[in-house]
Amino acid sequence: MSQTLLMILAVPVGLLAGSYATMLVDRMQDDTPLSVRSRCPNCGGPLGLLDTLPVLSWVRLGGQCRECGERITPAYPAVELVTMALFVFVAYRYHQTDWLIIVPLILVVALVSLSTIDLYVYRLPNRLVFASLGLSLVAMAVLAFADLRDPAVLLGPLLAGLGYSAFLFVFWFVYPPGMGFGDVKLALLLGAHTGWVGYVYYDDWVAVVQITFWALFVGTLAGVVFSIAMLLIRKFGDRNALADPEAEVDADGNPVETRVRKSAFPFGPSLAIGTFVMVMYPHWAL
Repeated sequence: MSQTLLMILAVPVGLLAGSYATMLVDRMQDDTPLSVRSRCPNCGGPLGLLDTLPVLSWVRLGGQCRECGERITPAYPAVELVTMALFVFVAYRYHQTDWLIIVPLILVVALVSLSTIDLYVYRLPNRLVFASLGLSLVAMAVLAFADLRDPAVLLGPLLAGLGYSAFLFVFWFVYPPGMGFGDVKLALLLGAHTGWVGYVYYDDWVAVVQITFWALFVGTLAGVVFSIAMLLIRKFGDRNALADPEAEVDADGNPVETRVRKSAFPFGPSLAIGTFVMVMYPHWAL
């Protein structure tokens, strides 16, 4: 299969994966059981097949539910489009068209879903983090045995995941208000993917460490930029922009202003950006 054909195929596959990601975002926030049938996020009513077409169904219905008439946030088609764009980008970056492309595609769906949830509710659900980690490791194990025929490559993901998570655990332990424990667990998934890239494509422990370090560095840098942007928006624009849903509120229902509250923001999306950048451009770290 040529790279051009692979990129074309990535469009419908990415849209379908994005539609699945929206279901994860909808149901993981309140621990609703997963099912094959899609539902309206407002009334919970089941959706017909034509109402689940990625992007097109939202446009056709004018961003409203057919049953209850309530507005459906444009975040849903945005997630589908972002997932599709990232699938195409992965197909573009992965010049080899073998089965190894499955691993970064799993990462895309996981990071888009988890980042969206974190932006909404400041939470990274355990069942999605660990399910994504488990699926990633299973895919890596199958590829290690069946395609690469080198089970030793699994040491890279395992040790990098534990190392990345241990580093963030120390930071969380020293200063809990500065980072949620969900980010510590997310690092297991992120490190697994940086370790996979470092060991599979470079067969070098130094590369594993460097790629994982730079993933953290780029993620932290993205977090600094994001936090400054949120501080400015909250000061000169909407003081409740991207507010922590679990923040204390006063008698009027407004969030209580504290130093931590003013600077609070979800760190998971920034870490996700850092990892995705380094997985796509690992040579930058070497």
